[in-house]
Amino acid sequence: MEPKYDLRIIRTYKSLTGAFLQLMSEKHFEDITINELCEKAMIGRTTFYKHFADKYEFFRFFVRQLQSDFDASNTTSADYENPHYFFMSILGHLLDFLKEHEQFVHMVLSSNLLSTLLDILSDQITFDIAQKIRIGIKKGMDVPASPEIIASFFTGAIIHTIRWWLMQKKKLSEEKLIEEVEKILFALH
Repeated sequence: MEPKYDLRIIRTYKSLTGAFLQLMSEKHFEDITINELCEKAMIGRTTFYKHFADKYEFFRFFVRQLQSDFDASNTTSADYENPHYFFMSILGHLLDFLKEHEQFVHMVLSSNLLSTLLDILSDQITFDIAQKIRIGIKKGMDVPASPEIIASFFTGAIIHTIRWWLMQKKKLSEEKLIEEVEKILFALH
């Protein structure tokens, strides 16, 4: 039986995430106040604080929501039998996400709170990849270490590589970046 969700809560979350994405395309995270987020989302501050302790907790929720929406819209399934293709598909999905939310990513990268925001992003991506690896293990994927270690290692490598790539103003084409990461994965295999 599917759990029932309160439509008011769904509407509140949708309104907040839309407002936050719009604000993040205009200004840095540290410059966004709870008041203006609530005003743009057309909800009261009390409602915001009923669901979130502060804007950092909201950012964690926001990242999970974007990731969930992105996963739901991505119809390709991961190849759990081949770890190389599994990780390359994650890289591809991440690059697609970056293209779709380019202005948001730019504002995060130019934020004074970049390291804090990257930590939040990394934690969520690591958790998500570890979950996908556990599913892969159940489907027969052979892994050389615990899902948490693999996810942490891969997330750190990918986040910092993509950050470097974006900070270099994409001097390397997306195709070349994928090709280089693929070479590394083949060398590790």
